[in-house]
Amino acid sequence: MASHKPLSPEFSWHEEANRLVLRLQEIPLAQVEPTGNAWVVRTLMHDGEPPSRIAVPSAEEGKAWVTRWAHCRQGALVRAIAQRLTAHRPANLQTG
Repeated sequence: MASHKPLSPEFSWHEEANRLVLRLQEIPLAQVEPTGNAWVVRTLMHDGEPPSRIAVPSAEEGKAWVTRWAHCRQGALVRAIAQRLTAHRPANLQTG
């Protein structure tokens, strides 16, 4: 398997039940979960592109795919999450 450059520290993997979830500042971006004899990767954050859902042979291959996907979109994902967090913050907490 080809090595991949790690994502910035704002990204983190979490194990939830039987799946692995990549999060950016606690917002889920993608998940890897078992299904039958394979694993399924599903993107959860879609900024103008269709969601991805692919089968991979192992959890590690799924994490590698998601890491490459996030690397390609890292700037856009950070901006989208920042906008989402700002939009959900109460007006009296927003800075100026």
